[in-house]
Amino acid sequence: MQVNQHDNTTVFSWDSSDPTCIDFRNLVKGHYKNIYQQNIVIDLSAIKSLEPKHVLEFSELDTNNKEQVLKSFVVVVGTMSVSKLPGDIVTAPTLQEAFDIIEMEEIERDLGY
Repeated sequence: MQVNQHDNTTVFSWDSSDPTCIDFRNLVKGHYKNIYQQNIVIDLSAIKSLEPKHVLEFSELDTNNKEQVLKSFVVVVGTMSVSKLPGDIVTAPTLQEAFDIIEMEEIERDLGY
C-alpha cells in the first residue's frame, strides 16, 4: 500500500503486493485514525478484477468521513462499471477526477451547501 499526502487529501493506493478486500480495508483503517481530518481517496484502480464488494468494504469509512468529519471520501475504480454501486459512495475513474470531485465538494462546503 502506498500512502501519499496532497495538500488536505490523503491517498491510499492499492498495489499488487497488498491483500485485497477486507485485509486492505483494515490496513487503511489502521492509518485512518492518524489522518481522519483529511479528505480521503482510496485508489483501487490497479486491481485488475475489481468488483463492487471491494468498493463496498469502505462504506463505513465513507460514512464516517462524510458525516462525522465533514470531509470528502472518493474511491478510484478505474474502468469498473459503477452502476452496481449505491449512489452514496462517490467514485471516480481516475485519480485526477477524484481530486476534482474533492475540490468541488470543498467549494460546496465553503459556500454552505
